[in-house]
Amino acid sequence: MTTNLVLPNVGFGMEEGRVISWLKAPGDAVRKGEVVAEVEGDKTTVELEALVDGVLDEIIVPADTIVTVGTVLARIRGANEAAQAAPAAAESAPAQTTPQPAAQPASSDKVQASPVARRLAQEQGVNLNIVAGTGPGGRITREDVEAAISANGATSGKVLAAPAVRKLARDHDLDLSAVRGSGPAGRVTRADVEAALAAPAEKPAPVQPAAQPAAAPAPVAETPAAPPAPVGYGDERSEVSLSMMRRTIGRRLSASMQDMPHFYVSGEVDFTDAIKVLPPGTGINALLLYLTVKALRDVPELNATYEDGHLYRYDHVNLSMAVALPDGLMTPVLRGADDFSLSGLANRARDLITRTRDGKLRPEEMQGGSFTISNLGIVRQIDQFTAIINPPQVGILAIGAVKERPVVLNGGLHIRTTATLTVSADHRIVDGMVSARFIEAFDNHLQAFQG
Repeated sequence: MTTNLVLPNVGFGMEEGRVISWLKAPGDAVRKGEVVAEVEGDKTTVELEALVDGVLDEIIVPADTIVTVGTVLARIRGANEAAQAAPAAAESAPAQTTPQPAAQPASSDKVQASPVARRLAQEQGVNLNIVAGTGPGGRITREDVEAAISANGATSGKVLAAPAVRKLARDHDLDLSAVRGSGPAGRVTRADVEAALAAPAEKPAPVQPAAQPAAAPAPVAETPAAPPAPVGYGDERSEVSLSMMRRTIGRRLSASMQDMPHFYVSGEVDFTDAIKVLPPGTGINALLLYLTVKALRDVPELNATYEDGHLYRYDHVNLSMAVALPDGLMTPVLRGADDFSLSGLANRARDLITRTRDGKLRPEEMQGGSFTISNLGIVRQIDQFTAIINPPQVGILAIGAVKERPVVLNGGLHIRTTATLTVSADHRIVDGMVSARFIEAFDNHLQAFQG
């Protein structure tokens, strides 16, 4: 029996995906649950596992190919069919000395192993039949599996790393074999790759030329003119493949600019007094989220979505946060943000941002946003910018750097900590005064903030 491997729908509204790489070749034996390929969706990279024991019979979609969800990527011939095909092939071959049949290993399901060890073995494609158990009665422990992974990596030369980590290294032309892994059994983690990228590259010491005996002065000759640059000089280039995330961002935001008549309203607000009373350990980002939620409660016209000609306003604030990633942008949603205190918002946002960067978001945590906040203030040179509305929402808030600036106050020049807010809004739904009232409400709550 032949089993098809298809491109799965991993959520986030995925419609198509890209095969990053094949880890198995046609003719290779595979076990159920063993990773055979890496595929990239709109928002995440996942491992494609074999659904049955058998042989990878055919790869239909080669690496670096984009296909729609449900497309057959490869076929696996079942273990029984593969075993029956082997004797038939042997009968058609010239007679040789009679081989002795190899002993078949027992099923991994019958091996004594802890649940943690069994799960780790399945994730890493380790055959438990060849792992020596050191637990009671020969039971295989997690440490035994990690030792087997380490030994296999050392003998095969294969670097242990998750698909997302491999992709990050690939995007920065980093050789994973040169990165020291800090994970289990030397597994290379995202933090290891980021540390390697941040480390300055070693440069070889300059070679000092050997002393040469003084030579007689050479006759002076005219320097020939430099030859003209060849036609096409400087035109060298290489094509860069767009990630699925980048393609999705381009498609959605192009549609946003085409369908929504954007307009922009900006205003400067003063954070000087509020920063002085921020609770210890609470950063500016949490305060920005808190004030945005308060302003949306006062101006509900912007806490809305416009879908298929229908306008919806929300009873609660589901705040989308723009989170930058190495190859794109994701917007996890703080659901019911108006139910959180300042510290609660800070903790929830920190958790969402961390899991976004680690690729551990659940699909439902990316859906249902009613307004978006985008903060580029971490780059202090950015005073002001405009953002594109995240459809089907009707508005987005862009915040520049919160920093000291000269301000005229009460007839005198003072140094105050300020930032510029810019609201992008859909003119089909709201007018300029709505955005102006939002910035006014934000500033009112900012000046009244007591910690």
